[in-house]
Amino acid sequence: MLIRTATIADAALLTDLSAMTMREAFGPPHNPAELVDEYIQSACTQSILEAELADSRSTFFLLDLPDGTPIGYAKLRRHAPPRRMTNRNAIEIQRIYLLQSQIGKGQGQTLINHCIDWAKAQGYTAVWLGVWERNERAISFYKKMGFEPLGFHYFQFGSERQRDFWLQKQINR
Repeated sequence: MLIRTATIADAALLTDLSAMTMREAFGPPHNPAELVDEYIQSACTQSILEAELADSRSTFFLLDLPDGTPIGYAKLRRHAPPRRMTNRNAIEIQRIYLLQSQIGKGQGQTLINHCIDWAKAQGYTAVWLGVWERNERAISFYKKMGFEPLGFHYFQFGSERQRDFWLQKQINR
């Protein structure tokens, strides 16, 4: 596996990968296809991803197979953590997605560990993320990785308001 920092040149690739992983993770039977498409059009277009890649508060990582085929990505975002989080020296793992065919092979653990190691190297002492309350597999994975409940917030997914659990992990330098 190769993990690399994405650049603006990766915007088209990230657009395709984002749409594919969104459909796999949140499409039928979990949500109607139209709702997922609505969200993709509001959050995962190439122009939106170009702006996010250009934003100095965002860092994207791409996970590639040895042959260069992208199979997942993560986005870290620097901004104020939730008020409930007592450790204010934290960064958000805003997105972390793998192609469905790659789940259960250890790549998710590799990618999240890379994000945590990067956060440590940047001087952060905690990370947090949001996970859809109905994504039991992801919740179980994050708990296995040492994340603890922090609270919840509502997330606009297309035209539907959904609830995400916030999870946090303290990381030592």
